[in-house]
Amino acid sequence: MRGLALAGALLMGATGSGGNAQSAASTQIVCDLSRCKEISVPAPRYSDANAFSVQQVWVVVDNILAVSGLLPNFQVVETDEVGNAAAIIIEGERYLAFNAGWMSQYDTDAETQWELYGVMAHEVGHHLQGHTITGTGSRPPTELEADEYAGFTLSALGASLTEAQSLWVTLGEHGSVTHPPRHQRLAAVERGWLRRQRQVPGGVTATPAAQTPEAPVPSLPVPFSATQECVPVSVASRGATMCMSSVLPPQGSNAYGPANTLDDDSQTAWVEAAGGNGIGEFITFIFDQPRQLSSVSVRNGYAKSNRIYSRNSRVRRLRISASNGSRVGLVLRDTADWQTSDSLAQLGKVSWIKFEIEQVYPGSQYQDTAITEIRLD
Repeated sequence: MRGLALAGALLMGATGSGGNAQSAASTQIVCDLSRCKEISVPAPRYSDANAFSVQQVWVVVDNILAVSGLLPNFQVVETDEVGNAAAIIIEGERYLAFNAGWMSQYDTDAETQWELYGVMAHEVGHHLQGHTITGTGSRPPTELEADEYAGFTLSALGASLTEAQSLWVTLGEHGSVTHPPRHQRLAAVERGWLRRQRQVPGGVTATPAAQTPEAPVPSLPVPFSATQECVPVSVASRGATMCMSSVLPPQGSNAYGPANTLDDDSQTAWVEAAGGNGIGEFITFIFDQPRQLSSVSVRNGYAKSNRIYSRNSRVRRLRISASNGSRVGLVLRDTADWQTSDSLAQLGKVSWIKFEIEQVYPGSQYQDTAITEIRLD
């Protein structure tokens, strides 16, 4: 089903219907692969910028713009009027419109992060290259320009050519009046990817007509949660940052932040704050320089007492993913004693690593899932 959803994701290109200025009640044309449709998107209230999904999009956009050195010349708006994402004009202002339901499929799946970045980079490219102010709508030449910009951006973010093209290969083989055929779009992404590679010392020297070149070590975008809390840490005597995707608010004199997992104190713990039992919540370590890890040690649950331990949920299985795309599972025993795994050695050199809660031992009274201590070596 993901492939069907993606088939039109990239194709919401530069839009417009006879002029740039637009009132809240007027309409405009948004085109996908097979057809164009008329939509009406009112200008958002400024308070909408605080919405969680809007913040998520800005994190992606900021990462995209960071590698181009450009500032955003648009705003972000959430709407159900688009199927996925679109670069549009509302009341004379540029917007990157997105569908929150469509974006939610990428929240926790590291394997599809490049697809999300591909969609957003393509739409950002439309705005940065001025396509949305022409009033001509989607056309094959402008789509290819946006594709090439996306390929350049994904290369700069660390994607291999295969990863950079992972979204485009899902598109239909044949083009339309507004969009070019798939083979031309793949070639445009490759041109952008290769152009960036030639700017990097030791990068590829192949021509745009070359077959798939040897890819650099990938570096996926750092996982992010708008509710996360972070603290500086030391891993193997070197600097790093540790972030928890959410933190339960203090209860009386008890706090549950990330620093609790570093204090060698069984009376404190990190407790997540998501609904349910914390499936999908995560801990991320971001390193100042890439490094090879060997092991992880954990004190599971809330080890303050046997009673508190059993009342709160504990981790049964962690899904471990890393910046280079490596992944491994880790099953924890239902005990508050230290337990160590050497599974990190197989991940290779990484610039960040994420531990995501995949399964839990349910608490007898509370759904909240806790971890008392965690250490990396």
